Amino acid sequence: MRRINAILTLLVFCMMVHASQTDSKDAADAALAKINIEIAEEQQSGNLEKESQSRWKKIVTLKNFSQTGELYNEAGVQMEWFGQNGQWDNYYRTWQLKANALCALGKVQQSLQETQRMLYDAKKRGNKLGRALAYKQIGIVYLNMKQTEPAVESLKRYAELIMDEEGGEDFASLSNIYYRMAKAYDYDKAYGKELQITAEWLKFLHEKVGKVERADVRECYHSCYLARAAAFIGMKKMDDARMALDTASHHAHIINTVLGLHHYYKMQARYFLAKGDAAKALLYTDSVTMTTSEKDTHLSEIRAQALMMLGRGADAARIYEQLYHEKDSVFSRDARQHLDELNTLFQLDELKTEQQHTKFKYIIITVSSVMLALLVLLLYGWYTAIRQKKVNRQLRIANKKAKTSARMKSEFIRNVSHEIRTPLNILSGFTQILTKPGLDLPEAEMADVQARIEENAERITKLVDQVLELSDISSEVVIERNDHINAQEILKQAIDSSKIALHTRPENADSAVEFKMAGEQTADSVELITNKVYAIRALSQILENASKFTSEGCIILQMEYTESKVRFVVEDTGVGISADEAEHIFDEFVQLDEFSDGIGIGLTVARSIAQRMGGNLWLDTDYSHGARFILELLRI
Repeated sequence: MRRINAILTLLVFCMMVHASQTDSKDAADAALAKINIEIAEEQQSGNLEKESQSRWKKIVTLKNFSQTGELYNEAGVQMEWFGQNGQWDNYYRTWQLKANALCALGKVQQSLQETQRMLYDAKKRGNKLGRALAYKQIGIVYLNMKQTEPAVESLKRYAELIMDEEGGEDFASLSNIYYRMAKAYDYDKAYGKELQITAEWLKFLHEKVGKVERADVRECYHSCYLARAAAFIGMKKMDDARMALDTASHHAHIINTVLGLHHYYKMQARYFLAKGDAAKALLYTDSVTMTTSEKDTHLSEIRAQALMMLGRGADAARIYEQLYHEKDSVFSRDARQHLDELNTLFQLDELKTEQQHTKFKYIIITVSSVMLALLVLLLYGWYTAIRQKKVNRQLRIANKKAKTSARMKSEFIRNVSHEIRTPLNILSGFTQILTKPGLDLPEAEMADVQARIEENAERITKLVDQVLELSDISSEVVIERNDHINAQEILKQAIDSSKIALHTRPENADSAVEFKMAGEQTADSVELITNKVYAIRALSQILENASKFTSEGCIILQMEYTESKVRFVVEDTGVGISADEAEHIFDEFVQLDEFSDGIGIGLTVARSIAQRMGGNLWLDTDYSHGARFILELLRI
């Protein structure tokens, strides 16, 4: 019965994938038909630039829908048009995709030949982008041959060349370099380096485009999170891998391209194989092969391993035999020799260009000693001016920093003076009242006076403690984690320490802000090894911050955890913080509202504590109903 159910499940899944494949083919045909209409319209209008963009768009669409054979055929047609009309950038971009299509079709030798012709042509025309794309393609071929170091070096050289162009290349091209380097480290099983490169990649995307919801931006985020999932799978961090895969799934199903689904399904197969669920892994390899016909040796390896786990050794053996023959073809002596010769040719090309410049320089020197003297004087004057300009720029920067430091110092002194003066004035007033001769206050009023005195004395003590904490902000000393404690205890003491309950409902019926906790029961069972005092202090600072800037609505404290980490999440419905200020607010003495209480070091201290205990604190810029801070601490 189980076998019948499994077969029925497989049939239903295959029918769904087949339907998805049909929809994708229809979508590709519709997109291409629309682009053909655009090209015809631009031809009639005579707008050469827009026609060039539409023709390049057609090539990219074929790539995104994994129409590899069609892309190769169409590339030749479009290259002819680009060349005839002087559209050289799109000419070389199309040429590189043509060479890459040959590589994807398993025709490595032809791909190398196309790359070599592209190099010669770009050199003859003096086109730097063409030379850069040749480096990119040579890196891709090395990558397919699992030669990690030369692949990474070639891709870095490509990045240097395109960034050397005025204005640089678009973010998608640079993002693709991160993708290729991450893939190279993945092939090499250097999962730590792969995770590091994806972290740099995410930072690059956040700085370049942020959270823009364009399809090309989503494709970059999709690829990045798939690479992170691969690293986490390799490092056996399956919870983190699942989170990365879920994020990639979100982007993949919105952009809904064949290529995006191909890579997503393959990573799902890899994930379930690592978890030991060979049946699901096999289902996802089926969905990949039904989505696209593009060759993928890595997918074949995953499928073979899944078949072995299911006891289907004969089927696995056939795949391994096929992979052996293909590998023998790709790694043939001729192909490797051709690739190394081409790489050497690239280096010689750079060396030859440098020699030509040197030769020209010596010819000028020998023409006239007078011109040489004038040139030396001119260069000396230019050098002196540049050096003076550099010194002036450094002085301006130093002066600006000094002014900023002085301003921050003044603001700090002003804030501290204000924060101390207010409670001192209150204490002074009450002292004068209490020392007045013959004063006989009712017991209720006396209790209120005593509470006010204690509150303001505590306020001054807390302020002094914050000032003393300034020395900890820039400290790099690791905080020892020797306390075994459950998360519930940290939550409870942080709430008490922050006194948030006094400012919010339900304990304060007059407050317009409600304080809630989520996952309180779960927290009792979550144990962690940390520094109890510092962990409570960090969370307390965040709660105080939420209480200070939330005048109505609610503040929610909740907890999330994995095997290795625990996250305390504080959400509020306050004024919120813009994404541009997401890092600035953690700087010393920063107060976005200059009229608010405090001296602007609470969040700085909290992040310093978290990082020195191996964790972190950040603002979730995706949250738009106020502010959401996430404090992450290690559990073990």
